[in-house]
Amino acid sequence: MLCLVVCCLIWLISALDGSCSEPPPVNNSVFVGKETEEQILGIYLCIKGYHLVGKKSLVFDPSKEWNSTLPECLLGHCPDPVLENGKINSSGPVNISGKIMFECNDGYILKGSNWSQCLEDHTWAPPLPICRSRDCEPPETPVHGYFEGETFTSGSVVTYYCEDGYHLVGTQKVQCSDGEWSPSYPTCESIQEPPKSAEQSALEKAILAFQESKDLCNATENFVRQLREGGITMEELKCSLEMKKTKLKSDILLNYHS
Repeated sequence: MLCLVVCCLIWLISALDGSCSEPPPVNNSVFVGKETEEQILGIYLCIKGYHLVGKKSLVFDPSKEWNSTLPECLLGHCPDPVLENGKINSSGPVNISGKIMFECNDGYILKGSNWSQCLEDHTWAPPLPICRSRDCEPPETPVHGYFEGETFTSGSVVTYYCEDGYHLVGTQKVQCSDGEWSPSYPTCESIQEPPKSAEQSALEKAILAFQESKDLCNATENFVRQLREGGITMEELKCSLEMKKTKLKSDILLNYHS
């Protein structure tokens, strides 16, 4: 902050032209500012060991009397604690060794300690907490997947699905609880086809051999010859086709009733 002010052409107000009235001094501080067209923008900086209580930035009009409420540099106070969407059981500066308590507003949950103490080095320990909304941010969408669910309030549930050719790894449903989704998000992984059996490979080769000839007799001879080379008899082929037919009918019935 100090470097930023220096870059904006800062000087001590006491070095300004004596014809202008100066802002009243604040004990244990230095006032620095920069000039604009008709005003001087300034801030009070407390010396080491003191902490600012009150408004830090002030606007000074040299043509008028100073009538702003001044801040104070008090010894041994910690920075004023801030808890958005919550309450602090302190209405003023906290001395060294002083403790404060925190409480969140309805609809928010405390993340961190519910108390803190002012240390001798003017810091808070444990660190100041935050109040996080009990509602959740939109959940993550997995690669090659999507979720169904339009509300992300506390208690809401979304359901995950994967694109064709992928299967879900993890829990399909996740729930918003105190601002976080649980359990962890699932992923969508590619479905790996099982290796083909020797019988299936031989049958595919036989079918290709059958398709290579436009003459039905030649095509049939090629088909039978390729089956023999693959070690498959006609009886085994017939049995295999019957089994596939039965499974196909079963799958159709299951899909129909589901």
